[in-house]
Amino acid sequence: MPGARLHMEELFIFFIGILVSAFGTVIGFGGGVFMVPILIIFFGYNIEIAIGSTMAALVPASFIASMFNLRDKTIDYLVGTLIQLPAIVGTVLGAFMVAFLPVFKLQLIFALFVISVGFAMVIPSKKEVTTHGGMMYRMRRVPTTFIRKNKAKHLAYRLNGGVVSTLGFASGIMAGLFGIGGGFVQTPMMIKLFRIPPQIATSTSLFILVITSFTGFITHFLLGNVLWSRCLPLIAAFALGALGGNLYKRTRGKISNMEKLIGIGLFLAGIGVLLNLAIKSEVGVGFSF
Repeated sequence: MPGARLHMEELFIFFIGILVSAFGTVIGFGGGVFMVPILIIFFGYNIEIAIGSTMAALVPASFIASMFNLRDKTIDYLVGTLIQLPAIVGTVLGAFMVAFLPVFKLQLIFALFVISVGFAMVIPSKKEVTTHGGMMYRMRRVPTTFIRKNKAKHLAYRLNGGVVSTLGFASGIMAGLFGIGGGFVQTPMMIKLFRIPPQIATSTSLFILVITSFTGFITHFLLGNVLWSRCLPLIAAFALGALGGNLYKRTRGKISNMEKLIGIGLFLAGIGVLLNLAIKSEVGVGFSF
């Protein structure tokens, strides 16, 4: 009887993992911010094992997604590098800042902000009008500005290397300070602030996730938080979900409601951060995902 219950639990985790990974692949978040609270709350995983299992699952999922995106030529490696390298430095700095700042209150404000932004993206108050003004418009035209062209997709967009690196650094600080992954911050940042086409932004975010998930997996493996008997169903589920998410994108072509899907993802991610906050307040342990 206990064995049958265990198999049923693994089956539930498997199917939920497929859905989470597929959705995370489509919107460029990966899915870790959704999966960790699910494993803790609904399946009784302790925090460390939930993170270790999710990190292990994200490695093949992000790699599979990036292989599809590499073939489709939708990854901007320069933007990924400009974001990721400063984000690593920011993550270290944010981890040190935990001792000096009221993290609980800041994380609560951040979660509510993410939820409100997600809600605004799903239900916009008015039709967005493209204007040739505003701070971000001017900043994209100061020195170190350049134009990126994706000939395969016939796309072009203007970027400022300094601004991209600065906001990448800021996303790293949030990751280190709040104990969260930066993917669900970086994807909407690329789309809304830098005007990078959604298909390029989501692919680039998943490329960044290949690096961050692998380093996170190695860290948690060395800490003993990766139990293969617990994470193998999730690894298989995330791999299948990544395949499904990429097949969905390929069959649908350009997803017209991508920003709304990302808004839903942000809303759910904000809920995940609140759950993360509630869990940490109960057990007194911080974690990132």
